[in-house]
Amino acid sequence: MSSDQVVEIEYDLNPKTGNIKAGKPCSTCFDLKRNAKVKGYTLEGAGRACVLMSNIFLSTSLIWLASEAADCVEDNTIVDDCGKKVYGFLPSSLITNIAVVSGVASAFFMPLIGAIVDYTEYRRSLGISSAIGIIAIQFIQVYTVSSTWFAMAILQAIGAFIYEVQVLSTYAYLPEIARELGESVMTTIASNFMAIQFGSECVFLIVIITISRVQETTTVVTAQISQAICVILALLLWTMSWKSLPSIGKNHEIPEGSNLVTVGFYQNYKTMKMIKKHYSRGLLWFYLAVAFAEAGANSFTTVSVTYLASELNMNGAQIGMVFLGSLISTLPGTAVASFVTKRTDPNTSWKLCMAYFAFTTIVGAFILTDESRTNYAYILSVFWGIALGWFYPTENLFFSMCLPKGQEAELSGFLVYCSTIISWLPPLIFTLLNEAGIHMKYGLISLTAFFFAAIILLSMAAPWPEIVEEAQKTIEENDE
Repeated sequence: MSSDQVVEIEYDLNPKTGNIKAGKPCSTCFDLKRNAKVKGYTLEGAGRACVLMSNIFLSTSLIWLASEAADCVEDNTIVDDCGKKVYGFLPSSLITNIAVVSGVASAFFMPLIGAIVDYTEYRRSLGISSAIGIIAIQFIQVYTVSSTWFAMAILQAIGAFIYEVQVLSTYAYLPEIARELGESVMTTIASNFMAIQFGSECVFLIVIITISRVQETTTVVTAQISQAICVILALLLWTMSWKSLPSIGKNHEIPEGSNLVTVGFYQNYKTMKMIKKHYSRGLLWFYLAVAFAEAGANSFTTVSVTYLASELNMNGAQIGMVFLGSLISTLPGTAVASFVTKRTDPNTSWKLCMAYFAFTTIVGAFILTDESRTNYAYILSVFWGIALGWFYPTENLFFSMCLPKGQEAELSGFLVYCSTIISWLPPLIFTLLNEAGIHMKYGLISLTAFFFAAIILLSMAAPWPEIVEEAQKTIEENDE
């Protein structure tokens, strides 16, 4: 066997715990290195990692520049409880306002974007266009200074929406990759996807933090360097990615009497009806929980950057170190996920994860109350990283085991929609509390309400063996 061949391994999947036990090699080998879709999807994820991490430094810069414009900076420090506003809002509400705008746009337009991906031949064109749009915005944002920060904030809201378009365009290739490779090989490939994206995020953070420390750059200059490096990397990685990802024909024909604008909304409605009718013991509660759980988890980055910059007066490099600590700590988090899931089941494990995530967030909010407690942020980043490392693998395992066979593409797309439908609500609540003069720690704590809501919804699901049994039945069997 040549060095670039990969042996497909047969797996034994335990329906109670979700454990995967390797079996003997099978006779079918698949050359993964020469699979264009795998290569393209992996490179695209590495490019997205750079954009995500670069936005941390840019968000910190925007908060600083907005505070400066509101005359809330003294002796190179953001004044706590300044109370002055710029463009009608407190500077500390800027990043969460951006998240609200992009979140509402995503929730409203994602069905249309999904329809373009599913009902037309323009999936690849949409992905390439969104990649170009993001790179163009990142390039323009290199010139984020005191005279341009508000325009850059508007571009950031637009860019965040385009980013979701990029994600949806790329995720649409996953079911096809899974069908080509088979379940067992796809399990390994999925882990590789996450490892490469995680590694890209860590490397990017280390590079920017090192440059900032060595050159002693300000928060604004650090963000400019970050954006410039991100543009180069994203251009390189996404060019190779979309060269590898092929054009795909339409998956479905638009039904008679419908059109491209409405068919996505109608398809989501049909999917919801189907889930409620045929998979009400497990999958239904999973999707409802995902809407709240993802809203809380995804908003954590936005809110935490605002909190660290405004309450603790941390600069870009310091906040980057907090996120680097969290990223590294996701590794023991995945071990915790495996340990707990083996002894319970994916539903119980995910609920325990969110309870832990909520607890560490509440504790952190009461510990990180002012600039004198900055060092505690690095310690807490470890606990938050464990929560994130536990959260996503368990969510993915739950979904994979309650997903009915033959409906992977439709239900995976619906998962993306459920993950974004109320993503705007946590940052909106944070903004409202902040504008009302309530201490920012209570805005951070407000995120935990979404975890508790998800826990309650998951508690409504049937026992785990019944959830797995339900997923194994076809719609025709359920209709009998």
